[in-house]
Amino acid sequence: MPTKILETSFAHSSQEPLDPSVPDETILDLLHDFGTVIHCNPDCKTYLPANSAPKNIEVPPSASVYDCEDALAFIPRKLWNGGVWYQAVYMPQPQGCDITIKAPGGFTSVNRWRLKLNQDGTKDVTIESDAKCNRTFAIFVERFLPGSHQTQHQRFREKLVEVADGLKKHDSTQMSGTS
Repeated sequence: MPTKILETSFAHSSQEPLDPSVPDETILDLLHDFGTVIHCNPDCKTYLPANSAPKNIEVPPSASVYDCEDALAFIPRKLWNGGVWYQAVYMPQPQGCDITIKAPGGFTSVNRWRLKLNQDGTKDVTIESDAKCNRTFAIFVERFLPGSHQTQHQRFREKLVEVADGLKKHDSTQMSGTS
């Protein structure tokens, strides 16, 4: 019970516009690919399928569990100059995905990535994060989250442009081959 006293929780959400000409299916294909989404986090070094599920988290049958290594960039190097392995429960959703992170030291984070279709025809990608951790690290995590979201949005948009450009080249090659 004493560890609960030392826990704190907080949330952060962000939203970034996407190119409205990119098909929804292309955006959702990326959001439904764990490797793409997890590598939007620049501190993710690697990941692999997990042999077991994290403790104290119910894992739905349609979810996948991964072991991930993170650089822990939000902790000052004089406190920790290494990485950490954590588990990620990845659950595709109709408009995106949910990723629950269970890391050592009692850190838990639920991250909801969504494609948001606006009435004016524009599109956004949103990230909502709810985190819980030890108060000792809370100040670092809280300060880190907004910049992390910004970087993840940027990397997602870059990947989306790369994929969309590849699709355009593929379409133009097929069109020139049929004429």
